Parts: sequence; structure tokens; C-alpha cells
Amino acid sequence: MIRLPEILALAVGLVAAIAGAILIDSGTLFLLCEVLVIFLLAQMWNLLAGFAGQISLGHQAFVGLGAYTLFYIANQTAIPLWVVLAIVPVLVGLVAIPLGMVMFHLKQAYFAVGMWVVAEILLQLAAKAQWLGGTGGLILRPGGEMLSGEPERQAFAIAGFAAVALVVALRVFLRTKLGLATLALRENEAAAASAGVDVRRLHLLLFCLTAAGTAAAGGLYYVTALYVAPTDAFQINWVIAMMFVTVIGGLGTLTGPALGTFILIGAREAMTAAGFSGGQYWIAMGMLAVVVLLIAPRGLWPAISPRIGTAYTTIGKGRS
Repeated sequence: MIRLPEILALAVGLVAAIAGAILIDSGTLFLLCEVLVIFLLAQMWNLLAGFAGQISLGHQAFVGLGAYTLFYIANQTAIPLWVVLAIVPVLVGLVAIPLGMVMFHLKQAYFAVGMWVVAEILLQLAAKAQWLGGTGGLILRPGGEMLSGEPERQAFAIAGFAAVALVVALRVFLRTKLGLATLALRENEAAAASAGVDVRRLHLLLFCLTAAGTAAAGGLYYVTALYVAPTDAFQINWVIAMMFVTVIGGLGTLTGPALGTFILIGAREAMTAAGFSGGQYWIAMGMLAVVVLLIAPRGLWPAISPRIGTAYTTIGKGRS
């Protein structure tokens, strides 16, 4: 059951998201939309890997599926763009059901690499599909017309509230019987199964939920970009960002992805302003990841949270 502080957090998040969309300048909103999208993507990857113990190296597949599904439906129909954005996660979540049923025949590292292969296959299919623009991609033209106004304002309002709502939803979920079964699944799959947890069904449920959430975040990002191409939408950098943010911040925590997102984007903006290239940025991030994991194997948030007396600590230790 949802608690009063969580209701208040939702109300404050809604007001802040709407106010920010109105008051913040367009350029800053574009950057903030990217920050929020990465946070949402990281929480989805964290739900699958950190809470359910199922690592995927191919969740960029759902970023691309979400973006292409959104663009194609919006361009080919008269359905309002923001309604299409609500439909996209449902469609991609349904597509994830048969995919998950096939992929779950693979275990651990084989599953992780298998998902990467799926993403690469989808990239090649999208590049060869002329009805999706081929290698040239698609421009967002809802109903056949160019999108007017500043879509980043609506996107920020949606993403801002979604970020707060997702954290609240995960807190509520982890207090339910299904949430406790998820944590048991992560700690010891065999023990969870012996306690009566339907492991295969729970894995499939979480896989589909994370696919849907990833697709929604991907679609939201490309609404602000107004253009999608296969090599961008299905690129591995998406899942690298998800993994970096989650692992550095704290795998299996609710606050860790927020901290990881701040580090990822903050370092990028600082290094870009200082004149460093993208390649140098990723080298620095890789070195940072190695150092952090050597010093704090569970991530930064579990290492610092006891010292600042916060209520958010690692889920795996029984605290939220």
C-alpha cells in the first residue's frame, strides 16, 4: 500500500515537473530530458539485473524498438503523439513476451550475450527496412506534418514526473509479496523456487516490464531529437550507460542510479567544456568505474549512505 510520504512525493514531483517545463529555457530542458531518460533506463536495467539478478547486454534493443514504434505509428496515423507514447510501452511489452520465452533458455552470461545479439539483429533489420527509412532513419512527422512547438517541454514534464513515480512504484512493489519474491530470486534462485516462487514466470514478468519501461524512455528521448536512425537507436552505448550508472551508483538500490546519472552526465559536460573528446571521456569513465569498484564493490551509494544517515540503502540488505 502506498504511504503518505510517497503520495506527497508524487504531488511535489508533478508540480515540479510542470513548473520546470514552463520556466526552464529550451536548451537546458533538452539536457535535463537526457538526464531523466538515462535515469529511467538505468532503473529499468537495475530492476532486471540488480533486483532480479538477470544481466542483459542487449536492452538497447528496446530503446530502438520504442523509438521506431513511436515514430512509425505517429507518422502513419492521426493518433496524437503523446497518446502514441503511452501505447508504445504496451506494444513493446507484448513483443517481449515471446522474446523472453525464447531467451530464457539461455542462462547467466549466455543470456546477457544473447540479448546483445538480438539487439544487433534488430539493428540490421531496421537498416534494411526501407519502410523504416533504411540506414537514413525516420524524421518525426506526426500525421505527416512537422512537429511544431518545443516538444522538450512536454517531454520534460512527462520524464520528470515519471522519474519520481518510478521510484515510488518500485518502493511500493518491493514491499509486496511479488517484490519480496523478486529479492529472493536474486539472492538464491533455487531457494526461491523451493519456497514456491514461479521463477520462470517472475523472470518473464520483470523482463517484459523492463522492456516496456525502456521502450517508453527511448521513445521519449527521440521525441526531443525528432530523428531516429538504426545505428543510433540500437547502439551499445545505451546499455553501457545503463550499466555504468547502475553499477557505479549502486546495483540493487533505488538511489544509486540517480547518483550514477549525475556522475555520468556531470563528468561529460565538464570534460566537454574543457575540450576533451568523446573517446577521452569514455576512457575516463572506464577508469573511474575500475577505481570505484575496487574501493566500493557494491557501488558508491551503499558505501556513503550509512555515513550520511539516509533512509535509502541497499535493497539486498533489507532496507529501501
